[in-house]
Amino acid sequence: MKKSILVSSAVFSSIALSHKARAFTSDGATLNFQTVHSNYISSVDVIGVIAIIALAVLSIMLYKRAKALSKATHALENFNELRQTFIDAYPGYIYLKDENLKYVFVNKNFAQSVGLSTESIIGNDNSIVFEAKYVKEFSSTDLYALEQHKLVEGSAAIGERHFKTIKFPVRMQNGAFGVGTYIRDVTQELEQLREQERALKRNELLYDVLSKHFNSKQEQLDYALHELLKLSGSEFGYIYFYNEEKEEFVLNTWTEGVMRECKVKGEPKIYKLDKTGIWGEVVRQRKPIIVNDFNKPNELKKGYPEGHVALKRFMSIPVFIDGKIVAVVGFANKSAEYSQEDVKEISMLMSGVWNAVERREANEALSYERSKYLKTLLSIDDGVTIIGRDRKIEFMNTVACRLTGWKLEDAVGSNYLDVFSLSYEEGRAASHNPIEMAFSTGKVQALGEQIVMKSKTGEKYYLEDSTSPIADEKGAVAGVVLVFRDVTEKRAQLKHIEYMSFHDALTGLYNRRFFEEELKRLDIGRNLPISILMGDTNNLKLVNDIFGHSFGDTLLTKITEVMKNSCRADDILARYGGDEFVLLLPRTSSDEVERVAQRIKKGISFQRVSAIGCSISIGYDTKTVESTDILRVLRNAETNMYSAKTLERSEVEKRELEAIIDALHTSNKREMLHSKRVSQMAKRLGKALKLSEADIEKLELAGRFHDIGKVVLDPSLLDKGHEFNPKEQKERDQHPIIGYRILNYFDDTLELAEIVLAHHENWDGSGYPKGLKGEAIPLLARILSIAGAYEQMMHPSTNNEAKSLEEAVLELERELGVLYDPIIGAAFIELLRSA
Repeated sequence: MKKSILVSSAVFSSIALSHKARAFTSDGATLNFQTVHSNYISSVDVIGVIAIIALAVLSIMLYKRAKALSKATHALENFNELRQTFIDAYPGYIYLKDENLKYVFVNKNFAQSVGLSTESIIGNDNSIVFEAKYVKEFSSTDLYALEQHKLVEGSAAIGERHFKTIKFPVRMQNGAFGVGTYIRDVTQELEQLREQERALKRNELLYDVLSKHFNSKQEQLDYALHELLKLSGSEFGYIYFYNEEKEEFVLNTWTEGVMRECKVKGEPKIYKLDKTGIWGEVVRQRKPIIVNDFNKPNELKKGYPEGHVALKRFMSIPVFIDGKIVAVVGFANKSAEYSQEDVKEISMLMSGVWNAVERREANEALSYERSKYLKTLLSIDDGVTIIGRDRKIEFMNTVACRLTGWKLEDAVGSNYLDVFSLSYEEGRAASHNPIEMAFSTGKVQALGEQIVMKSKTGEKYYLEDSTSPIADEKGAVAGVVLVFRDVTEKRAQLKHIEYMSFHDALTGLYNRRFFEEELKRLDIGRNLPISILMGDTNNLKLVNDIFGHSFGDTLLTKITEVMKNSCRADDILARYGGDEFVLLLPRTSSDEVERVAQRIKKGISFQRVSAIGCSISIGYDTKTVESTDILRVLRNAETNMYSAKTLERSEVEKRELEAIIDALHTSNKREMLHSKRVSQMAKRLGKALKLSEADIEKLELAGRFHDIGKVVLDPSLLDKGHEFNPKEQKERDQHPIIGYRILNYFDDTLELAEIVLAHHENWDGSGYPKGLKGEAIPLLARILSIAGAYEQMMHPSTNNEAKSLEEAVLELERELGVLYDPIIGAAFIELLRSA
């Protein structure tokens, strides 16, 4: 644009010079010359004008081209920015390498997954990105994609994580070929696939029992029992029919393993219920029985004859039809323990199996058999829906109705697509329709991963399980049975458990376990220098003792917020212990961590929990070379923290003690004056009693702090005088105990704690909190007691009138030997009268 402007300026300058020349030639001195050569000059003028116009047009064209070029450059920049945004939005990993397998670009997820910055990856090869044992595997597939010059799909495993990879050649700007790669984490998919395979086996068994041709009922039950045996992972199994009226079991079938192993001769085929041991409990208790340690003594066991198969674990399940137990299925010696999931699985399958058997046996009562089948489906905890070949719903059990939000009468006859609204977890419509796949293939289909169903009322449920085709007599697909389970709560619980396994429940910070794992992970050269900062909360015990643990929790959460606000996004902040925090700061020097420590201490100093100020003792250390053990750095930080705590202890205690007493006196001026007067009066009485200087000093301090425990009381109680209801009186009577806890916390006031605790004890034992009597009450506490009582008489609260000196003395005399030490009381009265 600047060039266009300059050219245009030159053009306009040429035009100006041309006009000036013509003006000059019109003067008298050159008039004849112009006349003689007028035709020639006119021709020259025309040519000049044309040249000037041409230059102007060229300048305009150059200007437009420059402007278009600028616009195209800007558009290209926008396009590159958008491209990077889309690449970074891809949930997997993307990278591009040049012909030398050096990284050209990577997306954000890839950089984060390997724990490196994008800048540190670009221009380098796999050796800085992956551990040595994985470099060869990833590099070989890159080379293969380049050499074969085609798209290559593969898989890889790093630790316990599994990945799908797509690699393809890409022509670079220099004409050479690099390799582009998409990587997707499929670990969760594989785990879900294993669970889906188990679900498929369940449905295949149910499908086979329902649709396969069997020559007899016995053959059908034998098949079902052996398939259930494989599904449950058991070694032995049996099915007994049961007659509730006769209370007897009739053996139907044993698995082949039992027949091989059992050496008992003349084993009976029929058992009476009252003759059975623990395996009969399934009927007596009318519920499944699981025994995972069969060798453990049990009063219900009656033993088994010599030669019987040895049992280690045992599970027996009743089969209910119309509320009656019609059979009992048992399994034994699974390698792992039997669980309620096994019970649920076998119960559902045996219910289906039994219905199929009875339908075969009584074909003429098909409608009755169908009723049984439907009752079984209605009784299970999974949702069951039957869809006809016309894609209309024929049946839904209660669970299915509840989860879909449809009433049975409204759902029956409706297209299943109107009832079932399925999508993936992230909101995409489900591309894989297991119901249509079951119709088209005639095979059992699993629900897609992370399938979410939206009910008619708008609620969302996460589902597990699958669909099975229903074959007619000719083997054609006549319908589909959809069996699904609501795993929303289970999924939420698993997510919560996963979260809580790495987080502190109170503060929401990472816990010690997570921190120690991250410490190992981040202890690499590229993170140097690595600093560790440890902080120990001051006064947490004091807050808990005075105000209760809920206030202590508040203290911890306030400190947490300050520390979080003082951290960077990449720093790792964890609650390391009860009142300890630890902060891991990669790429942070000792000077920088010192500034972080000061920022934390300053921020925390502004926080308060009631009368207690917040503070923290901090220590830190920095690792600057790779050879240094990171655990040693952690220990150094902890040692430095405890050193700081020791050095700061006296100053912190002094500051907090003053803060507590100031809080009390600020909230109630009378309490401040009361403390001062009692302190002065006790000091005078101590001198009159000729106490030592040390005891007089204690008295003076105890007088100042004797009511410090009132800091926890509601301010309204401080001005209420003596008119308290029982609840208020109980609360107020706690203040000597609270005062004892406070003073017992500080080194400088330990000797005052017992005095303050006993300053409301009476000579006759009627005081509180311990009910001490006579000389069992500390001497200095007895002095405080009478000094405090006198101050209350002379300077009462708003609800009482002040007494005169004589009135106060008379009242004190009446209570000598009752409330007050008679000797100390007599000395105090003498002191008052002599003043």
